[in-house]
Amino acid sequence: MITTLVLLVALTAPTASSSPASASSALGWWRDDVVYQVFVRSFADADGDGVGDLRGLTSKLDLLNDGDPATHDDLGVDALWLTPIYPSPSYHGYDVVDYRAVNPTYGTLADLDALVAAAHARGLRVILDFVLNHSSSEHPWFKAARDAKHPEHARYRSWYLWRDQPPTWQRPWDGAPVWHRSEAGDWYYALFWEGMPDLDLENPAVLDELVGAMRFWLARGVDGFRLDAVRHLCESPAGALTDVDASHAVLKRVRAALAQDYPNAILVGEAWSDTANIAKYAGTDDELHLAFSFGVAAGVMDAVANGERAPLVEALSGAEAAFADRAFEAPFLTNHDMPRAMRRFGGDVAKATLAAAVLFALPGTPFVYYGEEIGMQGGAGRADEDKRTPMRFGADSPGHGFTSAARPWHSAPEAAGVDVASQRKDGLWRSYQKLIALRHAQPALRGSSATRLVVEGGGRGAFALLREQGAERVLFVANFDGKGAPELVVDLAGRPVVLHATAGVEVQAKAGRLVVRKLGARGFAFVRIER
Repeated sequence: MITTLVLLVALTAPTASSSPASASSALGWWRDDVVYQVFVRSFADADGDGVGDLRGLTSKLDLLNDGDPATHDDLGVDALWLTPIYPSPSYHGYDVVDYRAVNPTYGTLADLDALVAAAHARGLRVILDFVLNHSSSEHPWFKAARDAKHPEHARYRSWYLWRDQPPTWQRPWDGAPVWHRSEAGDWYYALFWEGMPDLDLENPAVLDELVGAMRFWLARGVDGFRLDAVRHLCESPAGALTDVDASHAVLKRVRAALAQDYPNAILVGEAWSDTANIAKYAGTDDELHLAFSFGVAAGVMDAVANGERAPLVEALSGAEAAFADRAFEAPFLTNHDMPRAMRRFGGDVAKATLAAAVLFALPGTPFVYYGEEIGMQGGAGRADEDKRTPMRFGADSPGHGFTSAARPWHSAPEAAGVDVASQRKDGLWRSYQKLIALRHAQPALRGSSATRLVVEGGGRGAFALLREQGAERVLFVANFDGKGAPELVVDLAGRPVVLHATAGVEVQAKAGRLVVRKLGARGFAFVRIER
């Protein structure tokens, strides 16, 4: 006889920590957290100039986490990653002209302090984007370096790389030249473009200055940093521009220097590469605490978009082989450099919901790109600005709750109902909220253990992942296919309790195995397995 044991468990909002600036665990506070990425220019505009700012972000914190576990109107995230907030000649901010100041477009140091204080009061931590690899060509350091004949400027010459004649180095991903001619006729190295000259991080004076800037922000209460372009921090004399040993040495020095006074500060890095290489930056205890899982992100997106488990299985196999401890991973779906997930899914809410479910089923510390939770597609163009369009809080145009200005700094059309107010009723936002709450409520989903299980039946889309933490076990089952899955069986003994599932799913225990029925097109279920 087969007994159906299905119980839908009510989900509650996570309890905010009382003191995020000081609270930690032996494994790091981020091991239990969900991080929300904010492109500050596009999140919320408080002063009506059409550009997002720090005060605008502060005014929206209650939507992200209001700090009150008794309420159910906030998303429930635990930390914020802010893209660069420093003075910069560019809209994106990745060419910095002052590492210890706030871009006046976004506010003041006092505004940043107020944001950090308000976030901490709600149990939210704050991570700043920090650009170690290069400065802006408008930075006073580089201007001094170009004028090195001036006796007060000479020391800055060695802060950058110069040659009388350009070496034949080429940019790794497209073969473009990386040496650029200055007005004086000599050449300087700038990997990304001429407006971003690379800093010589093997010069102790340069690294000391940058670490000092990081300590400046940590002293103001910031909880850590996302480090940009860590694969390119250093170069070899022979012209190797990526993944050289010196880059790892720099990260080790940065971590050791910060850990002396700020042992709870997180370093999460962008090492955009294959998983085996990414693990070299975050697979130990002396470099990055976390590295973004680009291979896994691609695997999730491809599996959902194509309707088959194979891309995800391949990606997870690579992660299992590369990481001895999966807790070093930072899974995500998309970020500010990628077309948005919902654009890839063609506006299909079922696909977007399944992708979110997979994200929160994975080990590591998940990151959510702002607007992903309401299904924003962004612009259809190839420009980076189209991936970073303003957040939509309400249905009213033209500002949609982002700004009171007649025109925001950039915009793109979105489908009706793609805004927080609409989605909070019973849309994708509500699905994200439930999934985040589920992750917080189940210890097994916060651990680093993740075992892919063999699925019998179910077709090309059937997938099962077992998460364990101590005696707690949660099984995640999914059907990536656009057709309903036939009955599928997982060889796993225990009593199943369905925690959260798409409509109609049934999970039964039979002879030491689990039988899953009625797993519809792009359906999923989280099932606690009681021994």
